Amino acid sequence: MSQPVAFRRPAAPSPACLLLLPSLCLTFASSLAAQTADPETVLGDTTMPAAQHVSQTFPYGITGKTPPSLTKINYKGQPPYHKHRINLRVFQGCPQIEISEGGRLWATWFGSNVQAERAPFHHDQFSVISTSADDGKTWKEVFVFDPSELLGGGASDPMLWKDAQGRIRFIGLRNIDFKGKDEFATSAWEFTMLDPENEHTAWNAPRLLGNKNMSVMKPLIFPDGTILRSMDDFKLVGVPNKVRIRFLKEAVDGTPIFVSEMPVDNDAVFAEQMPIIRKDGSLFTFYRARKGQKFAESFDGGKSWQLGGYYPMQFSINTKCILKTLPSGRVMLVANDVQMKQVDGKNVYYYTDENGQQQELQKHKTARTRMTAFLSDDDGKTFPHKLLLCDEGQISYPSTTVGKDGAIYIVYDQGRGVIGQHTIFVSKISEADILAGKLVNEESYLNNIVSRPSDHGGGRRPGDKL
Repeated sequence: MSQPVAFRRPAAPSPACLLLLPSLCLTFASSLAAQTADPETVLGDTTMPAAQHVSQTFPYGITGKTPPSLTKINYKGQPPYHKHRINLRVFQGCPQIEISEGGRLWATWFGSNVQAERAPFHHDQFSVISTSADDGKTWKEVFVFDPSELLGGGASDPMLWKDAQGRIRFIGLRNIDFKGKDEFATSAWEFTMLDPENEHTAWNAPRLLGNKNMSVMKPLIFPDGTILRSMDDFKLVGVPNKVRIRFLKEAVDGTPIFVSEMPVDNDAVFAEQMPIIRKDGSLFTFYRARKGQKFAESFDGGKSWQLGGYYPMQFSINTKCILKTLPSGRVMLVANDVQMKQVDGKNVYYYTDENGQQQELQKHKTARTRMTAFLSDDDGKTFPHKLLLCDEGQISYPSTTVGKDGAIYIVYDQGRGVIGQHTIFVSKISEADILAGKLVNEESYLNNIVSRPSDHGGGRRPGDKL
């Protein structure tokens, strides 16, 4: 049997220390976004009922505010045939990574034993939390976030991030079919590790963040300790002329300050925006669109946003990319280094080689390959330096973290439901590697396996209908 985890009440979030980055003003065309909204009108009423309320005493009176839990797995004495074991898994993807103050790596992703991605309400999907104590060489799955016992709930889009005091937090997105009668049918819950150096750490009790997806991109931490969470209303993807790309500003103690809304852009899909603070204090973000990445800027701390259109360099076409300011002040972009053009009415995918020549993709004709780390010396205006990380198959959804020594860890997935793939990879690189365009740091590595079910007798098999 799997073992439920005991939780403690969450401590208040703590102040962060983040250096402002020097100034830059992009000159691309833009349109002004406007307003902020009252957080409750967007997130729902996140006030929790009293502990004795029926909704808090599972299994009685389940509502959207009944707290979820994490389940410990792969511990000493656990029966070997628990339902979350890796050799049953047929789909997995969308990983995230974080590192503890002591150097222990943590990763999370979601998957299923019975189906492919995106069943209604993500039914039968759960999130896995895995850890490595040897710098990513070997990994062990240690927790799952599985809401299936709560009215058939499912998990999607988990996230790990680290606050300014080094505490690692996990966000689980829960989806339950309440037949339209509960505003928290989709709900984001945040758990905080109490001992991130311990593979089976205890956790604080989960905190309800809201009823929107805010678990894909890591929060931006401001110098005063406030944070900006990226949000998206996935129910409205593909619905024209609806505001759905938002940001939540939170105080140091977690109190919502405002929700800002990006102007409607019908070209946007799953936006997956991840702002950085530029050297002049303004904010800059990419967001996912049909033909590449568009960008937006804010000059008032995230309250209003100006849309700038498509970024001049094409990459990550309708898929996730990430931005991160490194300790040196350079900005790192991790993205799919693939461009697209139409020839005779068909999409042709290509990349630009080191000599500036276009090379059509031959082996994997998809926008989701050639995962690449780029560096910018000018606050994200250009990205002249790059290092190819992986081009073996369909590669997508990067996440990154930086160790105390400046080492950069990046995870991404390969072929989520493809026979023999559905792999989570991790690469460890340095800024010097990206500047050189190849590995020059002796401690760097590319494409260590975090998880591959087919290596353990699992994974999708020929004939499986998913």
